[in-house]
Amino acid sequence: VFMSHVAVWNVRRLLGVWPAKTLGRTVSSRLIRSSSFSRGMVSIGNHILRDEEVKGAVFDVDGTLLDTMPLFLPSWVVTGALPEFQLDCPEDDFYACAGKPLSDIVRFLHVKQKGVQPTDEYIASFLKAKLVAHEKIQAERPHPPPIDCVVKLARDFQSRGVPIAIATSGLKELVVPHLKHAGVLDLVSPEHMVFASDVKQGKPHPEIYLEAARRIGVEPQYCRAFEDGESGLQSAWAAGMHVIDVTYMEGYPAPEALLKAKDAQVKERSWLQ
Repeated sequence: VFMSHVAVWNVRRLLGVWPAKTLGRTVSSRLIRSSSFSRGMVSIGNHILRDEEVKGAVFDVDGTLLDTMPLFLPSWVVTGALPEFQLDCPEDDFYACAGKPLSDIVRFLHVKQKGVQPTDEYIASFLKAKLVAHEKIQAERPHPPPIDCVVKLARDFQSRGVPIAIATSGLKELVVPHLKHAGVLDLVSPEHMVFASDVKQGKPHPEIYLEAARRIGVEPQYCRAFEDGESGLQSAWAAGMHVIDVTYMEGYPAPEALLKAKDAQVKERSWLQ
């Protein structure tokens, strides 16, 4: 088992490039075993921080701190099926778009299926209808649970006094209640929460992670970022942070569609130079 092998490797040896095979996936990444965390993690890119070098931690929310992805998919399907939109949202495309601003997801699906860019009015109407659909569906379902293996890392940072921020493409009116219900709202001060609406350019542009670092008063190169989606990984990497892909962690809830999307994204990862 991959994780048990990581546990016995020497930390210095893990600072080189290693092929990793975990959860049935193969990636070309740098692997580390954090000296204070009891499990291995997959790092993206060459910038690696030892635990004692980390001065700030930045977490994505959807699919990272919280298992929200299965909860969000139905509202995309329901909204897209409305006659005024006629837009399919296959599960594979949904997970492939993880981390992107909602408006960019609408654009992606529209261009892929219709061959043209949607109007701003179309996007606004779609997202308004999606929010209504999501609230109706959520009223009938429980709030998303925390992803325990990731929350454990955040709690460790909190106990050591390392400042924590979130950098999310989610809507504030949904993210905050979800964090509260999951019992993790205390991890992040309100002023350290950065939403897509707080920046001009969303993921994969680095602005949201740069803003998160600014708010906690830590230089990006001394921050460790935790992400699940490809656009978020790229965003944090472009910001100059040490980036962890949480989907490879032991105990991470990874549906088949996510594994499929991740495999395709790793193979096409041209931005990682």
